[in-house]
Amino acid sequence: MSDQPPIASETKGDNTLDFNERRMQALAKENAQLRDYVSTIMTRLRDNDQLFSRLFELEANVLAAGDPEDMCFTLLRELRSQFSLDMVRLWFDRDSIIGTTKMHALSEYDLVWLEADEIKNMGLASRDVWLLQMDKGSFPWLQERDNNLGSLALLRLGPQERPFGIIGLGSIDKTRFRADQSTDFLQHLAQVIGLSLEHAVSHERLARLAITDALTGSHNRRFLQPYSHQPLSSWFGKNVPVAALFFDMDDFKAINDRLGHAAGDDALTELCNIIRQHVRAQDPLIRMGGDEFTLLLPSCKKSKAISIADKVLKDVRAMVCSDEQMSVSIGIACSPADQNLTLTTLIEQADKAMYIAKALGGNRFEIATAQGGE
Repeated sequence: MSDQPPIASETKGDNTLDFNERRMQALAKENAQLRDYVSTIMTRLRDNDQLFSRLFELEANVLAAGDPEDMCFTLLRELRSQFSLDMVRLWFDRDSIIGTTKMHALSEYDLVWLEADEIKNMGLASRDVWLLQMDKGSFPWLQERDNNLGSLALLRLGPQERPFGIIGLGSIDKTRFRADQSTDFLQHLAQVIGLSLEHAVSHERLARLAITDALTGSHNRRFLQPYSHQPLSSWFGKNVPVAALFFDMDDFKAINDRLGHAAGDDALTELCNIIRQHVRAQDPLIRMGGDEFTLLLPSCKKSKAISIADKVLKDVRAMVCSDEQMSVSIGIACSPADQNLTLTTLIEQADKAMYIAKALGGNRFEIATAQGGE
């Protein structure tokens, strides 16, 4: 009788060993896959954490901006730097809530004004975010300098029924913005930017109405309150000469009595239009009350102020209201760069000079005494 074990037993043992080995190998492979998956998830979490940290910082800086123009300037700067974008551009509807907002700090490359309904006509109002892979000429709003862009994200600003703008985020990387990507982050960004801008524009509009004369569109006296007793340098800067012109329509009460208040209102509105034709858009024109107006001219010497007063006088003399010729009396006062009067003092000097012009028969200008700034 043989002492060797049965062959069947050897085969069974080998199969068991092979099965356990294969099982261990499969488990090792599954563990490796699981480690790779967990590593990928952790990387994504870290990336998302950094992404949202940058987003929160962007939101904080945008919300801290003082006005819509500053907000847009901050937005453009922060998006480029925080998110490494090759293009950031705003397209705003000129007929929307933001259309009357001053945006002088933004270049034509940063901001493009659109005509009414261009956003809807391009089909961009129907979705919050559009992700596009770029070919030359594939998006007509782009400029020649944008030909190197590989992908583009377009974020609608404002609600679907009345969008007021589009913000474009461009990258030379074709995979940066792909149509199959999630847009949750970009949708959130669009909502934050849109709501922030709408709020800023509404706040600015209310603030502007509070210091605006409804009839003539000039400023009212409230506009001067923060500066009234301050030296001129606190408003216009140091070593800046400032001139003030004080206007008063001649015989204005009689005009109202003879022709009615509507004719008087027309005369005041036309006077302001004439004044604006001869000064810079940023020179403050303030209605002091009734038919009295003050014009402030920073960086303006006395000779220039006299030239402006003379031109206004000639234009008002040619002005006819209900078949009656108009005229105005003007007082001029100047604060040389080295004098730095307070705003109240300068306006009072111009006011007194105006009364002298009126006492001498009106339809003329007079210069306040002891003024320099030739």
